[in-house]
Amino acid sequence: MMAQVATENGAVLAFPRADLRGLLNSALKRHRLPEGLAAALVRDAARFPDISADAALAFALDSRMAPQPIDFDKARGILLVGPSGAGKSAVAAKIIHAAKLCGRQTEYARADGGLALFRTHSVGESRSGNKTTSNPPELLTVMEADGFNPLNARAASAFSALGEIEGVETIGVVSALNDAEDVSDIVAAFRFRRVIVTNMDRTRRLGAALAAITGGARLAHVTHGPRPEDALEMLAPGALAAMLLDKAQH
Repeated sequence: MMAQVATENGAVLAFPRADLRGLLNSALKRHRLPEGLAAALVRDAARFPDISADAALAFALDSRMAPQPIDFDKARGILLVGPSGAGKSAVAAKIIHAAKLCGRQTEYARADGGLALFRTHSVGESRSGNKTTSNPPELLTVMEADGFNPLNARAASAFSALGEIEGVETIGVVSALNDAEDVSDIVAAFRFRRVIVTNMDRTRRLGAALAAITGGARLAHVTHGPRPEDALEMLAPGALAAMLLDKAQH
């Protein structure tokens, strides 16, 4: 297969294109993806041999990535769960900052006290007839669960009951600095519906991030930087593909 490039004077030069499978295998190996995930991405990308490598990889990623950002206008209760050092406190501060920019009232609490607080705020008994009244929608409660050792198999069962209150969504927080296989195991064990990936600015290897956002959970956001005003960002398949190929060359 030949690739074509136009020169400044309009001439078209043809040259052999590098093997797509070989290029992607090499790039994904550098990022230390789980072997099964890397093989599946290469296989799917190879279905598009006539486009650029990053475009082919973007198509492969698109079928596995399911973006679902936090709706800061409607969210009522968010419980952040993740291993120690994943950046849950920084993520909580970012969520509160973003919600306040949307005009929301917010409160922060640790998980145990926060869930009780959420129950108190969410449902109250009227003095005239035991009718329930909903908490004002402008209040967002952001709760942070205690960290855990990702090698502790009992952690999943210990935290599973924390997010069972109506109106509270559990969002997994994982770090892009962690081992990809460990991250994949955490997402599967906790059955996270959504994840936030932190520390994207501090790693050259994206295996952990990729394992988190293609492991069945929807991607809420990624973070670059620890400050509250450092935005909770979205990540498109095309941008991720470009990062995977670019960072693999450095």
